[in-house]
Amino acid sequence: TLFRSCSGLSAVPLSREVSTGSASMSFPLCTHSRQAHRYLRHLKSVKKECLPSLYPVRSTTSVPRITTHYSVYPREKDKRWEGVSMERLAEEADVVVVGAGPAGLSAAIRLKQLAVEHNKELRVCLVEKASQIGAHTLSGACLEPRALEELFPDWKERGAPLHTPVTEDKFGILTEKYRIPVPIIPGLPMNNHGNYIVRLGHLVKWLGEQAEELGVEVYPGYAAAEALFHDDGSVKGIAT
Repeated sequence: TLFRSCSGLSAVPLSREVSTGSASMSFPLCTHSRQAHRYLRHLKSVKKECLPSLYPVRSTTSVPRITTHYSVYPREKDKRWEGVSMERLAEEADVVVVGAGPAGLSAAIRLKQLAVEHNKELRVCLVEKASQIGAHTLSGACLEPRALEELFPDWKERGAPLHTPVTEDKFGILTEKYRIPVPIIPGLPMNNHGNYIVRLGHLVKWLGEQAEELGVEVYPGYAAAEALFHDDGSVKGIAT
């Protein structure tokens, strides 16, 4: 069976042929198939007339670049930068964390905690492309609080946004008409008793506040554009 599809029409069989050994039988097209076939022939004629104006042939002549980003159009070739001394501000840090998600913030927080425990000065900087911490973290989650308790044993007193504990778990397989319940065995990931339903954006924002209290330098609105390397290939830092 040959199937064709076009805009506004569902896929319909245009012809059907069944072979039985050496003989074959053909079945006439139904009314809907004939109508679809007429639409297809009409669309083919319209396509020849309209497509040239809708999709012009790409010109072979060179098109000037619109972007003026220095990585694409070097500034030494851009006349607008002639005579301009362009220097980047360089900062040095002991640790630079890229991305203010749960993992990045937890790493920065733990580093500062260890520095305080060992009475050492450690400059930890964190850059995040979002305009504010948590703005790009949109998903919800079912959070197991063990890692948070290790990071902040007093997270409840600190006001962590964990307000909705899981009270009931149900797991099932959905069919077309029914739901087949599946038992939840303790120890499996589906067992969420003791966990919390959270919005990660709120949790990340709270972690950012805790990081700043510990002395982490948080820079929202700065995306890491490229990695910088030493001559031996080791990572030197980042450029924004």
